[in-house]
Amino acid sequence: MPKIFSDAESVKAIAGGLVANYHPELATARVEYIFVDKASAKGGIDVLGKTRKVSGPLEYLLELDFLIEIAGDKWVELSNEQRLALVDHLLERCTGEENEKTGEMQWKIREPDVQEFSSILRRHGAWNDQLTGFVSVAHEIQVDTIAREETGVDTTTEESSEETVEDLLSEL
Repeated sequence: MPKIFSDAESVKAIAGGLVANYHPELATARVEYIFVDKASAKGGIDVLGKTRKVSGPLEYLLELDFLIEIAGDKWVELSNEQRLALVDHLLERCTGEENEKTGEMQWKIREPDVQEFSSILRRHGAWNDQLTGFVSVAHEIQVDTIAREETGVDTTTEESSEETVEDLLSEL
């Protein structure tokens, strides 16, 4: 059965706020957002979204740098917070550097900071620099969550970012 694609205006609206606040390097990137009717699976796990770098003749014909595809059947099951996190994750995959000679942006896809199995982390701990950094951030989040629950006070150091996330969620 063929996949059915449609415009994802709600995703585009969320992305606009995220780009302005967290991904300013993407302000000039040509990005399009689409829904696909049904999630694909990888290794038995549903793929909620994909980020693609558009290049070559398709970049020329479509006048796009990136295409972000969201599984529509899974999108409707997500909370507003999860939708925001998914779009932010997919935008984080996009990156660009200015070519010093031409002044043009060179767009690329980046990989996530960590790719590891929870069983390896459990058996061997944070055995490399990427895991050490990731575990450190997770610990900070856990400590902040516990402190907030006990005191009712937000102890995050990025208060303006927290307010921005709340603002973005209120727009959903």
